[in-house]
Amino acid sequence: MSETAFAIKPENFAVKTPQKGEVRNALEVRDLNFFYGKFQGLKNVSMDIQEKRVTAFIGPSGCGKSTLLRALNRMYSLYPGQRAEGQINFYGQNILDPKQDLNLLRARIGMVFQKPTPFPMSIYDNIAFGVRLYENLNKSDMDDRVEWALSKAALWNEAKDKLGQNGLSLSGGQQQRLCIA
Repeated sequence: MSETAFAIKPENFAVKTPQKGEVRNALEVRDLNFFYGKFQGLKNVSMDIQEKRVTAFIGPSGCGKSTLLRALNRMYSLYPGQRAEGQINFYGQNILDPKQDLNLLRARIGMVFQKPTPFPMSIYDNIAFGVRLYENLNKSDMDDRVEWALSKAALWNEAKDKLGQNGLSLSGGQQQRLCIA
């Protein structure tokens, strides 16, 4: 079997319109264990997250809410010594497979932290950076895409005259909307 057989492909994420009354799972977590080195932060977590529904993780500090969220888009892969075991199926594909395309995965499963973390680059480039990974747009089309994304995040009117400024120069709420865009 080729290596790309396991890669997450955009067409595999296409969400088909469910039949009336049909409930589908976007994510299915099975027997998930998460480790920070030798410390086990999650133990045997199994749950389904339905598409087109709001799911909230509620619990006291330190109970594993953020750890679970980071596992859902493999954010932990950026940190040595952290690992997940079990299965996290996103529309039927186990995202814990080491051959998964993490950039594509994170394009489909995003995370915005309580404390926003925009890239240390211009407001414009904070949006264009991700687009450039997958599309080769000319300047005019990229400008349109940046405007569209900032508009969808309710930031365009506040940022349109300072697109060249560093994203870190925005207020906390504006930075959060920039990360959403």
